[in-house]
Amino acid sequence: MIMHPLERFFWQKVNTVNYHDRFETILELEDVLVVNFDCLFERTYSLRGVDQLIYQLHKQGQNKRFLFLSEDGSILQLSGAIEIIKNIVECFSLTSDTCAVICREDFEIPNITVIKKESVPQWCGTLYPTIKDIPIPQGPFSKKFAVWFHRGTFYRLLVAKHLKENYVDDSHISYQEPGMLCDWGLKKYFPDEIAWAEANTPIIYDQLFPMRVYDHEMIVGASRKPYNDYFMEIIVETDCITTTWITEKTVKNLYIGKPFVVMSGAGTLNKLKTFGFKTFSPWINETYDTITNNYDRLQAIISEIDRIAQLSYADLQPMHKELMPIFEHNRQVYIENINRRR
Repeated sequence: MIMHPLERFFWQKVNTVNYHDRFETILELEDVLVVNFDCLFERTYSLRGVDQLIYQLHKQGQNKRFLFLSEDGSILQLSGAIEIIKNIVECFSLTSDTCAVICREDFEIPNITVIKKESVPQWCGTLYPTIKDIPIPQGPFSKKFAVWFHRGTFYRLLVAKHLKENYVDDSHISYQEPGMLCDWGLKKYFPDEIAWAEANTPIIYDQLFPMRVYDHEMIVGASRKPYNDYFMEIIVETDCITTTWITEKTVKNLYIGKPFVVMSGAGTLNKLKTFGFKTFSPWINETYDTITNNYDRLQAIISEIDRIAQLSYADLQPMHKELMPIFEHNRQVYIENINRRR
């Protein structure tokens, strides 16, 4: 397949710039304005500073090609970014040759090239230097569960609360947020959860990330994560609406060899299978992944946690041994995905 010139420009020019240097809202490289929506993205699926962004792009955009990026959290179709792109295309009479979007979604905009960048291969490559020397855990395990929550979102709070109240001695729990993130317009629905969070968080496994700044070693490295101590991980993804943004929270476990359940968009496990990975049924009941109702899906995950909690540590060791071929398969597939760009 012939690569679009702006995609080639991304890999040869943009992707080679030091990450912190290129993490600018508007980065001018040669004749291209690289617009990174992630710099303006709010986790409520909205964009800040739209008026200022449009003003600056209109000011700088004459005789430029445009490359729009959405590599991290933003969902362009929910955030308002699509209208910004359409405006720029119309203002400067751009074409599919002079304007492209590299993102994680499928959509069409007239006179623009949309290049879908799959998140799973991206994270495979990004994490590999940090986790490549971590061996597949062998056990025996001293804990059944682990959660590593850096932002105190609603679903993460519910999972951490369930573990702390019921299985604290069987769990590694890290919940770095003081309180729970909740929109002011919805607080009246969750007084009990908010009160519990204010009284019980943050839950500190070893130490809080200083100034809430962290790198890949702190997030996934073995220096902070006792991977050989616990049987499985409970993941709550950033995006619980779609399957387009499966992040390091899930992907690291495919290499490390850790069974998991994941609260994400329905169909997340099937999405992983499209990249060649295997998941953990029938040892883990994965029917939760087919449930489109978020309330019901979380309840199904909680029920599976409760079921596994009733197993003895002696039961977990042979189960882990039976899962070993899946762990080894996934590690091999992980390596194969590192060079996969779409």
